Amino acid sequence: MRKWLVLCLAVLVAGAFFAQTVNAEFIMEKITKEKVLRVGVAPWKNFIQKNPTTEMYEGIIADDLQNFEKETGIKVEIIETNWAGMIAGLQAGKWDAIMNGLGATVQRSVSLAFTEPYGYYAEASLVRTKDKVKSFADLDKKGNKITCIAGTSAHTLWKGKFKNAELVTFTDSTPAMLEVIQGRAKAFMSDSLVNSFRAKERPELKLFIPENTTWFYQAHAVRYQDQDLLAFLNTYIRNMRVRGWYKELAKKWGMADTWATGPKN
Repeated sequence: MRKWLVLCLAVLVAGAFFAQTVNAEFIMEKITKEKVLRVGVAPWKNFIQKNPTTEMYEGIIADDLQNFEKETGIKVEIIETNWAGMIAGLQAGKWDAIMNGLGATVQRSVSLAFTEPYGYYAEASLVRTKDKVKSFADLDKKGNKITCIAGTSAHTLWKGKFKNAELVTFTDSTPAMLEVIQGRAKAFMSDSLVNSFRAKERPELKLFIPENTTWFYQAHAVRYQDQDLLAFLNTYIRNMRVRGWYKELAKKWGMADTWATGPKN
């Protein structure tokens, strides 16, 4: 009886593995046969968003998808969704991959298989361009006021690190940055992605990434059973990385150099 049970379990496991393998092969077979990769995206300014005038997608990810088409000969079919529905849509087979500038977190990796990184970001600050800020110690001084948005990851991180400066929270970024611009605050804390774009739009501000920050990375995502698609996307990312493609994107879109290179040790 026990041997029979073990045999049945072995057959079930083998069957599940075989089905998973066949499904993975089918995905790449389908993609290469049809020359189409279905990609789920949630519109995100400066990353991938449709220009209402031209009806064309623009941004870092949009440029990368165009380059992907050029390099592989595979057409990218962009399917718009929202942030709440991206993962569920992938699991339901509505698209083959998420290529949206998604942050690869441990929590998300429970249900998503992430590629290698193509972009890096950190919790960072905006300071006045004329201010000489070289280290976290320059921010964390008595009498300094630091602003951030209440309830954000920046708020969570920095409230445990500032010991001397006063951390003041706001509900919106505009008045929080205005405090810095007008000299009433030393810095505004947010992630380096949005702060890079804000610094580009406001020449009176510059990006500063403190040495004691926390780093994250951006990656594409697929279903765990689609390992051959994962390998295919990783090969593309590796090739583009050694060619300096991501550095070109960072320069074009006003990102910090560290977006393409990662933290400097």
